[in-house]
Amino acid sequence: MLLFGPLYHLKSDGDKQQCISEAKRVCKDGGKIFFTFISNDFVFLTEFGYDSGYFGNGDYNKETFKLNDFPFVFHTVDAARNLLKDGGIEILHEVASDGASELLASRINEMSKEDYAQYLRYHFYICEKPELLGMTNHLLFVGEK
Repeated sequence: MLLFGPLYHLKSDGDKQQCISEAKRVCKDGGKIFFTFISNDFVFLTEFGYDSGYFGNGDYNKETFKLNDFPFVFHTVDAARNLLKDGGIEILHEVASDGASELLASRINEMSKEDYAQYLRYHFYICEKPELLGMTNHLLFVGEK
């Protein structure tokens, strides 16, 4: 079961839990559910790449660094993890699915096939390291019903 997108848009915890509940309902016992979230903590660097004044004029709480949930809803790693645990999901994997790729896109696109293959090996090496989970634009959680 794939939930790639609904949790980008649901603001209330009740709506999020209903979405998780419905996914569990239609998933067979022992089935896997893939959840994606937009990471609150890396968007700052992505936006800074487009706007050098983002830290001064960005749309976020300047004290807590919580992004304003418009047009998307943003989650920290802990918030996503807690949401799924509260929904009765057993988390099997937590993945920083894109890492720094958006910031490095032009350099990545210039790579030879061999260098790109090694870059992918590196990405897969770091993408589940707990200390790097928040350093991605998109989080992927694999859970079990």
